[in-house]
Amino acid sequence: MSRSLDKSLTLLTYVATGAQTLSQLVERSGLARSTTHRLATVLVDHGFLRSERHRYHLGYRLMELGELAKQQVRLPALARRHMDRLSAATLETVHLGQLSGSDIVYLEKIDGGRGLQMRSRVGLVSPAATTAMGKTIIASRPEHEWARFFRDDPPRTQHTITNLDGFLDELATVRRQGYAFDREENELGICCIAAPVRDASNEVIAAISLSGAVVYLPPERLDGLVADVVACANAITHELGGRAAA
Repeated sequence: MSRSLDKSLTLLTYVATGAQTLSQLVERSGLARSTTHRLATVLVDHGFLRSERHRYHLGYRLMELGELAKQQVRLPALARRHMDRLSAATLETVHLGQLSGSDIVYLEKIDGGRGLQMRSRVGLVSPAATTAMGKTIIASRPEHEWARFFRDDPPRTQHTITNLDGFLDELATVRRQGYAFDREENELGICCIAAPVRDASNEVIAAISLSGAVVYLPPERLDGLVADVVACANAITHELGGRAAA
């Protein structure tokens, strides 16, 4: 498998220098014609190459991935000043995260001013279904996709939602209200509020969350901070060319 992947990537680098015929790829790669054709066909099927008039060109899938890569590189830098402002105003920790499969990946973290040590860190991966950021992003997806994000893992705390019906009800609430809570579902003693970040196509691509210890975030304060979290997410959305949800 690794050898096939290496050979496929080699073919991509050749096509990146200009359109190539099958014969040219065979000559440059030193691979058998049948092998070259098979690998090129797989690359075409996945959109990494396209075939026109017996020549191979780079595929549109590479453009899509390139745009996603640029977005992921610039998103934390773009979001940071808004996150700094929210954290300074509330003294709580602020996170930026994106969905990766059924997990949430932490892209940025601004530590709060209370000296609270949390498990989260940039690069950490957590089950999306147990986090406010994950629930916010999942709820933006079509409803028929929601169930696949539910994982029958051992509960992370005694507050984790452990049945599919409860999870689906939670997502319906998140979609209706436009933000999500995590009430000690992912980490004992920690509560969170999250709101969605949208790009220029108005797709939810990330989420902002505010997190803190339950002693600092009792229910009444948690509810009172929703507007601040939503405002932070909307400010980032605006910078990305998107528009806040009505």
